[in-house]
Amino acid sequence: MLERLSRRIANVLKKADPEGPGSVEVLTYIIGIKLNWFSGLVLTALFGWMLGHLVGALVAFFSFVALRKFSGGLHFKSLTVCAVFSAALFASIPLVDLRHIGTLLLTAITALVVLCVAPNNFEEINPSKIDPYLKWISLTIVLTNFIIQSPIIALSFAAQAILLLPLPILKGGERA
Repeated sequence: MLERLSRRIANVLKKADPEGPGSVEVLTYIIGIKLNWFSGLVLTALFGWMLGHLVGALVAFFSFVALRKFSGGLHFKSLTVCAVFSAALFASIPLVDLRHIGTLLLTAITALVVLCVAPNNFEEINPSKIDPYLKWISLTIVLTNFIIQSPIIALSFAAQAILLLPLPILKGGERA
C-alpha cells in the first residue's frame, strides 16, 4: 500500500516536472521512506492512545528510531508491514512490566550486542565522515539508558538490537 502510494506520488511529481531532479525510482524510494516514517509515527500514536500509553509508545518509537539511524539493521520487504508491525510493537512496549534490575540487565545485553555487531550492513551509497564512528555513536545512545533507566527505552533498544543479529529467522528481509 505505501509502496503504491509512493510510486503514484513520484509519478505525479515527475509528470509535473519531467526535468526535475531524480528519476521516478529515486523519488519513489525517498517518498516511501518518508511515508513509512510518518505512517509509523501516526499508527504508534493511534495504537498507544488506544492502549492508554500514548507517551510511552512515542518514547519507544523515538528511542528505536534514534538508535536505528546509526546502527542499521534488518528491514521488512513491505513498508506497510513495517509501519503496522513497528507501531504495534511500540504501543505494546509500555505494557511490559520490566523491573529496575531487568532494565539494567537488558540495557547491558543490548550494549554488548551493539558493540559486537553495529553498524549492520550500511550501504555505501552516501558514505559520510561519521561512518567510522557509527558503532560508538550507537553504543553511546544505548549507554545513556544507564542514566535514564527507562524500561521502555531498554525494551525499544533491545528490539532494535535484535534486528542487528544475523539470525536465520530474520532472513528474507533487506538489510540497510
